[in-house]
Amino acid sequence: MTLQETAQILGGVGVIASIMYVGIQIRNSARALRAATFQQLSVTTMQVWFGLAHNGETTGIILRGADDFSALNRVEKARFRFFVMGYVKSFENAWFQHKIGTLRESDWKASSADLHSFFSAPGASVVWPLVKNRFNAEYAAFLDEVLKSQLPNVAAYVPPATAQDKNSLGETVFPKP
Repeated sequence: MTLQETAQILGGVGVIASIMYVGIQIRNSARALRAATFQQLSVTTMQVWFGLAHNGETTGIILRGADDFSALNRVEKARFRFFVMGYVKSFENAWFQHKIGTLRESDWKASSADLHSFFSAPGASVVWPLVKNRFNAEYAAFLDEVLKSQLPNVAAYVPPATAQDKNSLGETVFPKP
């Protein structure tokens, strides 16, 4: 074997090793991107949940608005709409990341279960048409389908009889403002 043939073989081995290294780096970068996407989605969801847990007034407006949007006063209706816009917007990036393959199907299904649950509330079905023009058209079409899938649940929903319903502890569930 000549020196030139040896150099060609070593060069080929080097190219193969470089391709393998690049492949490993790409796989690691994709994992890191998926992890970062999932982390951001988790943080955003937790911020909404913790925010509601710590603010009874806002939680009350959301619960009442979800039950019966028309029962809210003008300011409460605006607050409920802003909540809907923010809450639904918090999922738009996750939807996009799922669509392009960055967010795994199982992670998206777990997250989008919140959207399905939210759109099963009558108030959400009233407000969505008022705000959907503020979102990406494809995402809005996806949410229209989510809403359609929840319509049987919305139709079967029976809101509390009064704003003074009591829970099992005898506490008022929806205090009047």
